[in-house]
Amino acid sequence: MALEDLAMMRSVHGSTVLYPSDAVSTVHLVKAMAETKGISYLRATREKVPTLYGADETFPIGGSKTLRSSDSDVATIIGAGITLHEALKAADTLAGEGTNVRVIDLYSVKPIDWAAIVSAVQDTKHIIVVEDHWAQGGLGDAVASILADANVPMVKFTHLCITEMPRSGTPQELLEKYGIDAHAIVAAVKAGI
Repeated sequence: MALEDLAMMRSVHGSTVLYPSDAVSTVHLVKAMAETKGISYLRATREKVPTLYGADETFPIGGSKTLRSSDSDVATIIGAGITLHEALKAADTLAGEGTNVRVIDLYSVKPIDWAAIVSAVQDTKHIIVVEDHWAQGGLGDAVASILADANVPMVKFTHLCITEMPRSGTPQELLEKYGIDAHAIVAAVKAGI
């Protein structure tokens, strides 16, 4: 189980780091990697997950996808891979309770989509990053560095990540145990309201 791979590959000068969330985005990003100069790394999810995108969708390196958005979003949830699916479940649960959130698929970890993240901060004021990675060097650090570099006004930042040495279990058991499942995301959104 790799919990430090994104950090290691992000630190390599000139590297490209990608984290697709379904089969379609994986196919497109592998093709993009083949056409990209330098070192590229793609983190793939082992679990069978629903297809989120149509075959004609595009995935430019340096981009992201906003999968849920409204004018009344109270928070932005950022995920990739398996945690994006948990973010979508959380968004559906919250919507059923009358609370809207933005959900961003941060499939390009490096380079990262500055514009989407800065826009989300300006619109929602609460950023929740959820990842199956250590706290250091992954999606959360990438997003936090944008917030610092863009000099955005102070926002609430919540980072759901792995904080202790993991144990064996089913994927859903592990997502729940380490606080990166849909229930934990819902709780983080509610804590920020």
